[in-house]
Amino acid sequence: MYKLLCLLLVAISIGMSPVSLNADDGEEVVSGVISELEEVGGKVNSISILTNNGDIKTFSINNENNSTKYGLENIAGERWTGNQLESGEEALERLKKHQSRLAPITIVAKKDLAIEIVDMENRNVKTNLSYLFACFAVAWIAFFTYLIIISGRLNKASK
Repeated sequence: MYKLLCLLLVAISIGMSPVSLNADDGEEVVSGVISELEEVGGKVNSISILTNNGDIKTFSINNENNSTKYGLENIAGERWTGNQLESGEEALERLKKHQSRLAPITIVAKKDLAIEIVDMENRNVKTNLSYLFACFAVAWIAFFTYLIIISGRLNKASK
């Protein structure tokens, strides 16, 4: 009986696959180094980055009310934050320095429109969730197996 229950639990846990989740409300998160900056009027108009796959992705920069936000660090590690509308010239200079240093950046975009440009973030949510699911699955399987073994021993001891 217990072996059948254990086998059933193992079969169910193996059969379940982790649910694919999309982080950041469907926004695309891309990391890489800056390959090209297009400027218009002293401000960035679009940015192209080279990803680790060798692809070049181009994103336009929003200059309107809901402008692109920046969070960049210089070579000394001092953080600067701003947005395209208020400090577009400063953003251009900092992005040029990032490009010359080949410093990696992360762009959060929605439909090829950059919403945020920040220093490189090491996150791959899909990969991390798979490992998290696997760890929790192993922990729960071990816990229920332990309960079944203890239950069996208690039943033997009571007889």
